[in-house]
Formats: sequence, C-alpha cells, structure tokens
Amino acid sequence: MSDTFTTLLGRLAAGEDLTAGEMTEAMGAIMSGDRPKGEIGLFLTSLAAKGETAEEVAGAARALRAHMTPIRSRYDRLLDTCGTGGGGSNLFNVSTTAALVIAATGVPVAKHGNRSITSRSGSADVLAELGVNIAATIPQVQRCLDELGICFCFAPLMHPAMKHVAEVRKELGMRTIFNVLGPLANPAHASHQLLGAGRPELRPLLASALRMLDVERALVVSGEDGLGEATLTGRTLATDVSRGEEHEVVYRPEDFGLAVQSLDAARVESPAESAAIVRGVLAGQAGAARDIVILNAACGLITVDQALEPTTAAKRAAEAIDSGAAGELLLKLAALSHG
Repeated sequence: MSDTFTTLLGRLAAGEDLTAGEMTEAMGAIMSGDRPKGEIGLFLTSLAAKGETAEEVAGAARALRAHMTPIRSRYDRLLDTCGTGGGGSNLFNVSTTAALVIAATGVPVAKHGNRSITSRSGSADVLAELGVNIAATIPQVQRCLDELGICFCFAPLMHPAMKHVAEVRKELGMRTIFNVLGPLANPAHASHQLLGAGRPELRPLLASALRMLDVERALVVSGEDGLGEATLTGRTLATDVSRGEEHEVVYRPEDFGLAVQSLDAARVESPAESAAIVRGVLAGQAGAARDIVILNAACGLITVDQALEPTTAAKRAAEAIDSGAAGELLLKLAALSHG
C-alpha cells in the first residue's frame, strides 16, 4: 500500500481527481494508522486545494464507515439529523431538538454528533448540558435506541480511528474533507438522513455523495440565508436524494403553516444558553425557536415519509411538543443513558 498511497498522493498534488475506490484505499491507510503525519497533512491539503469531488467524498466516507464502531438496533428504518455545521449562525441546537421531537412522534432517530467545532454549542455540548450521558457505552447507546427510539452517537467514541488524524487536523487549522465526512458515517447505519449543509456550495456535493452511498432517502438542506438548517427567514433550498436519483425542492415557511420571521432571538453564546432554549421549546414556549424546530422536525418526517404533506408533518411535530412527549423523551434519554 505504501507505493500506492505515494502514487495517489502525487496525483492529488498534481491536481488530479481520484476515483471513489482509490479514495477508499488511501483513506483506509490513513485510518489504519499506516501513514506518517507529514504525508497525511500533504494529502489533506492537496485534496482541499484541488477541491473534493463527490466520488472522493463517497470513497472517504466508505473508509470511515469501515473503521467505525457500529451501533446495532432492532430498527430497519432509522433517521439521522446530523449536519456539517459551519454556518456561522450561532443558533441554538436546532437539529438536536428536532431529533427529540421526531423521535417523540414514533420515528426512531440515531443522532450522530460531536462537541462544538464551528458553532457556540455542538450537539454533544447541549445534550450534556441537558443531562444526557454523551460518553455512554455502546450497550447503553444501543439500549437507548431500542427502548426509547432515540440515541446519541458521540463521534469520538464511535470513530476511534480518527485519532490518527486529530493532531494533523489541529496543526493544519483549516477545513479538510473530514469536516463533511461525519454526517456520511452514521454508526447505526441510518437509512434516512436530514442533512444540513453549513455552506450552500456543499449541498450538491453531499447529495451526490449520499446517492453513491446508496442512502434510502435523504434531504440535504440549506437556507437561502446561509443557515445550515431549514430556515424561517425565507426559502430553504433542498436536494432530495431517493432511489439513486436527485431532484431539487424549495420549501418556504408558509408551506408548513409557519410565518416568515427573524431568528435573532434564537441565537446563543454557550451550551447553557442553548439548553435553556431547548427546554423552553419542549415546554411549549412560543416563538421563533419553537417554529424552527417544528420546521426542521417536519422536514425530518417528510424525509422518512415522502407522501407526507408539509402542513401535516408540522402538525405532528407540534403535537409531539404540546403533548409533552418530546420533553418526556429527553428526561428518559438522560436517565437511561446513565444506565
């Protein structure tokens, strides 16, 4: 593999694209700890300078999947709401709250996530603030999923091979392909995904990669305002990936029976502030935070059930909040995750 890796590295440095299979092989060598830091750094910077293709992203995701710790469950159909981050909006943890609401409607969710990298509060940060044991063992995570229909897959525990690139990524201090791989490597092998693209230009790249990875159905969304979620301020641009095909969809808040509105009141400076907003939303507090959770939860429900009308999906999400089911689910997750 040494000669092969060196050859592939040279081609990248010359600005050539790799096939998905070549990327899987090269990334597999990196994930196995077989390459020195200098080569890994050159590989990642050459790839970033050239610009990653969908084939390269899909190939790298296959390598990451091959080295992850799998989560087993009794469900054939699972949704993940993990996004790329990087939108710079400093909103509270919308997709994490939406995951709780979606699960409270009866759709099982394997939420994949990490601590904050590009935002004020990552999914792991806010869940820890809300009392969830983000460092739960694999059996505990699997029990949460099987018994509650929701679990949290903490990326550092699920992807131990990432230790081979952690130091290099820190030293580089720049975006690399690893910034987009997390949502493509759900440890529970989620069949459906609502994936927020933190940078609009990532949406077609991620959608095409998901298609190559044979996802059953995914909705890759980005707000026209740059938000890495479905947005309330205007249009949400989405790529629907299904049955090996992609097509574009545009959603507006009014499609879901919601009003166009500012998100300023939903911005936070810390995980504690984010957790406070999450608690308020789950307690039924009205406002932009509640509405954007309903919007994104509805998009998640539509991802799983293509025939679901947006207004119907939004009503189901609102009922999961107003009935207290979503708030109760959070309490149960916090308790069971501690075993």
